Amino acid sequence: MARPGETSEPMPEITPEMIRITLRALESKGMVKYAEGGAYVPTESGWKLLSEVKSVKEEIIAHGHPSIDATNLRAIFITKAGEAKENGVVAVRANKSPKDFKKEIKDALKEARKIEITIEAEGVTDKIIGYGSPALKLSSSEEIAIRKDDFIDGKTVIILADKAANELDQELIEKLRKENTKVKITFEVK
Repeated sequence: MARPGETSEPMPEITPEMIRITLRALESKGMVKYAEGGAYVPTESGWKLLSEVKSVKEEIIAHGHPSIDATNLRAIFITKAGEAKENGVVAVRANKSPKDFKKEIKDALKEARKIEITIEAEGVTDKIIGYGSPALKLSSSEEIAIRKDDFIDGKTVIILADKAANELDQELIEKLRKENTKVKITFEVK
């Protein structure tokens, strides 16, 4: 459900046929089996795989700045620069860029898994959900991009995000516009 002033794009419809195809593929790999009562349940190897999938996190510390306008309709940017030079920048003086990320998070981002991004400043938090991609380059040494579309360049870390800068909580944006406000951005690959 969208908050007042926000638009909510519909999620793609998951059809019964899509579910059947997925379950057949998992069954053919020995990951699930059809059980009594008409339900698919994980096999021993399926449970083992599920228990091995762990959450991976990367935390970035950045700062607010009066030049932050957070008006971009398609992306959110976090920069190492000292000020926001383009719309959509929500934090400056970041301590990391995609190039600085740990190998573990880079690998997880390239597995096209679901990612939850949390932006927190002075006790106000907002969350963004998006996805990684095997095509991610993660090569920028200056800026991080979280994108609503599937455009990928060296600064792209997340694609198909559910929010752009203009959709972030307005109270959070006000905090981000204060110079030197500490901003914590957490990327958690689920």
